Amino acid sequence: MIARLRAEARLLPVLAAIVIVFGIAAATNATFAQAGTYAAIYATAAIGLSILLGNVNQISVGQAGFFGIGAYSVAYCTAILGWPFWPAALLGVALAALCGVAVGFIALRFRGHYLAMATLAFGLIAVGVFHEWSALGGAAGIANIPYARLGSISLSGYAGYWFAWIAALGIAVVSLNLLRGRTGRAFETIRNDELAAEMVGVPTRRYKVIAFAYAGALAGLAGALYASVLGIVVPDAVGIALSVDFLLMVVLGGSGGVCGALLGAALIGFLDIAGHQYANWREVAYGALVIGVVIAAPGGIMGLVRRTGPFKPSAPDGAAELPRDTPQAATRAVSHVAPVSAPHAVPLDVRGVTKRFGGLVAVDDVSFALQPGTLTSLIGPNGAGKTTLFNLICGVGAVTNGSVFIGGRDVSGRRPHRIAALGVGRTFQNARLFGEMTVLENVMAGAFRAERAERAVRERARATLDRLGLSRVAATYAKDLAFGDRRRVELARAVAADPWLLLVDEPAAGLNASERATLNDDLLRLRDAGTTLLLIEHDMRLVMAISERVIVLEFGRVIADGDAAAVRNDPAVIAAYLGTSTS
Repeated sequence: MIARLRAEARLLPVLAAIVIVFGIAAATNATFAQAGTYAAIYATAAIGLSILLGNVNQISVGQAGFFGIGAYSVAYCTAILGWPFWPAALLGVALAALCGVAVGFIALRFRGHYLAMATLAFGLIAVGVFHEWSALGGAAGIANIPYARLGSISLSGYAGYWFAWIAALGIAVVSLNLLRGRTGRAFETIRNDELAAEMVGVPTRRYKVIAFAYAGALAGLAGALYASVLGIVVPDAVGIALSVDFLLMVVLGGSGGVCGALLGAALIGFLDIAGHQYANWREVAYGALVIGVVIAAPGGIMGLVRRTGPFKPSAPDGAAELPRDTPQAATRAVSHVAPVSAPHAVPLDVRGVTKRFGGLVAVDDVSFALQPGTLTSLIGPNGAGKTTLFNLICGVGAVTNGSVFIGGRDVSGRRPHRIAALGVGRTFQNARLFGEMTVLENVMAGAFRAERAERAVRERARATLDRLGLSRVAATYAKDLAFGDRRRVELARAVAADPWLLLVDEPAAGLNASERATLNDDLLRLRDAGTTLLLIEHDMRLVMAISERVIVLEFGRVIADGDAAAVRNDPAVIAAYLGTSTS
């Protein structure tokens, strides 16, 4: 991710230079100037959709609705109410952003093609309102919209070209900085694995709504520019066909980031105007372009650009060096984040927790409490309810009965990111790393709730990798890791925020003897540093070697709870789990 965005930062000045050269050349060609102006307006809207689709994995087929809100706000306020352009444009952007928030909340209930249909419905509603509301001119729309002015300069005609591109390139810079910071990391984790993102403390719902609001605001700004430059707005111009055009721009240019949106918008905007005499062949040409891109360049134009010359990422994302960690940063990384409760509070207190799935009781009236700085193992046969109990503790699903207290606070019913914010870390039975991010970026994501400044996050992540001996794979994409390294990287991500309670689910599964010995040392070091650990594990040698306490589940109920030696010799445990009859 980091290297990809760095490549975009190198390309952006080149695109700006092309805009300047094209603008100078188009000074005597009104058609080319108009085509360039429309390309800039469309690019502003396409950037928002590119981020929504490529960085947050949320599709929208209703961006024309936001575009229309911005356009009609400027048209009504300037042509009918007599407002200046700038407050009218600000109102349009604000209204579009608010509608983006509303659509974002609706989108939280949908995925895949259902999400596409929901956003399409918004676009249809918007154009229907524009058509039928007489105050907005009905089917005839609003004409005689005054041009925007900057002092005595009218931002129309050739001046409109520079006005539109300054706005588009400014938005591109702002958006690129957004993606390179904390918000961009949150977006990337959501795109890779939404549940894992919640587990590291990312409020996924909030950031999805932010993405929809941002995309809506940019589309609204584009609509405001469109109304001012064209001087007329009609409902048919902001219909579903325009939403499809925005999607074409993003797909052809390459979703994710900003440069692909600029390239795709420039292509479609230019073809729309320069090829106006071939309008009847428009759908055929665009369809052929999409098919060609899907077959030959799935990453769009930007994907092809990234494979060449100075715009090719020089190393996998996250490999680039920043100044090495200072001793202060390393110390901060290994010290605990101050817990929200008093240090003597019970880290975890499970009280009578039951979980039913219909008629199946997966967890049945389980109660136990963990003392600070201890390592407890939770064992039992497959299907005993161990992972389900972990999920309930972490907020993945609601308890049917009972309560879970963390640090003295009842967290029953809280979302996973809120529980993570209390100082809880978690690994999964099947490692859920962010595959399209490097190891360093995965661990940086783990520090999401611990640090805000990018430099501090990177220093903390590097210190964590150094501490666990994983610096050698810092620049490797998580999807390319060996199995043993995947397990340890997930552990590194979980401890990057220095949780005071860490839930570890079958970390030794699939590891060889050497890797298990390393894991043993890692867990003991974490416990000795003051972390309270709850471990699910089937490797009895590991469990008996490192556990101060062992809790045994069978069919969702606790059948034994005590020190390792007592549990190992418990007849009920031997019969239920160890597989040796006591008769």
